[in-house]
Formats: sequence, C-alpha cells, structure tokens
Amino acid sequence: MTIFFSCRQKSNNSENKFDNIDIASIDTISAQPINKKIDQDNNCSYDNQESSLGIGLIIAPLKFEIFNDSLLKDKISSWDMYEDASQINMCSKFFKPDYGIMHFVCIAKSEMAYKVLVNFSDVKYLPNTKNYHFKIWDEYISQSFGISRLTSKNGDISKKCPLRIKPNDNADTLIISNGHESFCPMEIKGDWVKVRYDCFYNDENNSYVGEPCHNYIEKCKNPLTGWLRWRQENQLLIGIYLMP
Repeated sequence: MTIFFSCRQKSNNSENKFDNIDIASIDTISAQPINKKIDQDNNCSYDNQESSLGIGLIIAPLKFEIFNDSLLKDKISSWDMYEDASQINMCSKFFKPDYGIMHFVCIAKSEMAYKVLVNFSDVKYLPNTKNYHFKIWDEYISQSFGISRLTSKNGDISKKCPLRIKPNDNADTLIISNGHESFCPMEIKGDWVKVRYDCFYNDENNSYVGEPCHNYIEKCKNPLTGWLRWRQENQLLIGIYLMP
C-alpha cells in the first residue's frame, strides 16, 4: 500500500518542524563514494548515486515545484516533466522526466515539506501535499515490476550481489543458469530482500511482458528462491524496474 502524507493547515506561529531523524544512523556519506558526484552539466543517469539513501523516496507529480527552503518561500522552479524534460537541471535519484519519473531520496519530512537530495548531496525541498507521494524503501522495492542484480559493462554479475540461501553475508550462495535475470521481491528484512527467480523472463514467448511480477510469479513451478542484499550503507545494490 502506498502511504500518503498530506499537508494540514498550520497556524501562523507554528514551527515547520522536521521529524527527529538521526540521518547518520540510517546512512552515512561514504569517504570513498562508489560513483563520483555528477558533473556541473547535470548529466543525469536513470539511477544516480546519492550521498544517502535516506528514509525513503518522494515520487513527484508530473507538474511539480522545488524550493531552496523548508518554508517553501524560495522557489527554484516549477516544471512539467513532459514539456520541460530538457530544461530540468538537477538530478533526482531516479531520473527519467520524459517518462514522468523524478523520484527523490527523502532525508526528513515535516508537515509542510520533504527534505530531499539532488545532485548527489545538495539539499532541496518539495511540498508535503497529496500530490507528492512518500514511500519507504521497503514499499518502493516491493511494489516495483521486479528487481535485478547489478552488472558490469560486459554483463557480468557484480561480486557484491550473490544470491544467498539466507539473509547473511556468510550464507551459502545459489547458482543461476546463464541468461538474463529478473527477480520478484517477496519479503524485505533489513538490508536484505527475499526474491524468487522470474522463470518467464528469458522466455521468447513470455505472455506476461509489461506486468508487475507479483501478477504471475506464483505460476513459476518450483522457482529458485533466495536472498539479495539490496543496500550497503549509501549504495543501492540492485536495479529496480519502475516501468514495464
């Protein structure tokens, strides 16, 4: 279920207090980040490295506003993703505005605003209204079309992404036959996600193309099931399918 946090009327003397979140206990900025901070030209990728994975993600509406301050008085810009895709000059965690995707890492929230990251570590603010949807990472992963392990440029599975029989770095690993991989997230426990191998993914006559994996994963006979570490400090270790 998607959780919505709506903006409530505030009195003039009410403070814009952010939830008391110890961000350092959630994620720390790595002394040696996996990816470099983006360049000044804001050459955004689909999935961009951020200094923290925060408390979850904010899914911006197609037409959204972004601000420099938590009181939402210093507006940076108003954008329409479809019309202004080429003009958007900052990277969100997941960035594909021409497909209506700008999902920001949220590091704190108040009744008025969400505190988010852009361009690796820059702090900005989005309005906390019903049009801006907040999801914790567990929901975001569970409600995706499916997930995959990270691969190198030549297609090799990252050594950081073994499939294990238990949610433990010392647990035995499971081997998957050659071919493209996709998994369906079934359960999340801390930094680990229990997955089932999508037996239809390599099928040339896959009749479930474009459907979320939970619509059909039960039809796989005796699917390989294991655990993947989905995060490690500030790094996301899986690919998340947000579109068919």
